[in-house]
Amino acid sequence: MEITPYEGIGREFQACWTLAASYVQRLGEGNLAWFKGNLHPPFFEHFSFRLGNQLFFVRLEDTGGRLRVPGDMEGLLEIAEACNGHPLVMPMRYAGGIWLPAFPGWGLFDPRSRNPVNPMRLVGTERVALSDWELHDLAVHSVMAKLPGARPHSFCNHPMISPSIWYEGPSGTEWAIVRFARDPGSHVPLPSNWAQLCESSEGRGFGDGYFAVVLFQGKDPQSGDPIPNAPLYRCQDIHISLKPLRRFAIGWEYPATEARGQG
Repeated sequence: MEITPYEGIGREFQACWTLAASYVQRLGEGNLAWFKGNLHPPFFEHFSFRLGNQLFFVRLEDTGGRLRVPGDMEGLLEIAEACNGHPLVMPMRYAGGIWLPAFPGWGLFDPRSRNPVNPMRLVGTERVALSDWELHDLAVHSVMAKLPGARPHSFCNHPMISPSIWYEGPSGTEWAIVRFARDPGSHVPLPSNWAQLCESSEGRGFGDGYFAVVLFQGKDPQSGDPIPNAPLYRCQDIHISLKPLRRFAIGWEYPATEARGQG
């Protein structure tokens, strides 16, 4: 995922964040995959990434107290626990007109013990089940990749926050609520506030809104056929299918599309 800033954050924090994220990406030596590589709210973590079978959630700290740092430690611990990942803090210092990691190596620490953490040493070979939060994130990115001719403005991978995606579409600034399913026969309900979201978006002059459901299934290693209700693991090749999008305004639907991806 491309590292992208967010205009609603102060330039100095953006500079600090960009240096920190780029620094960690270099240390990943091509093995790092971004879970969150942008500065869009909400700020549970400032950025997060996967190495092998492990997820890491990073909150930046300013050792000199120059910055207004969004989010809090409670949010960091919440998302790390929900995703079965590792919460980390990365102290940064301002010196010579630039931001630098305050400590050598990865510059990452466990926020509870304050012990240094080398993410590479935590990567193992055991299978780790994909959490609901991870699957929701993958669902959001799967829908963004399939929106025809759309230019995404912003997105949110929090399972309880809707809409999930804002983008420029045929009717103007459009939006989508995204959910996922593991069973092709399961009923995925709309969020309880979907009518209020429609009313609010219409009142603000936005375009159409959609409800998108992404189906995740295991994949037979021999035939490649989907296996309903199979356990899903990180780094596993899985079957992804996007069900027909439901347009709230007039009930028009896109044709179903198929995609294959990796967790």
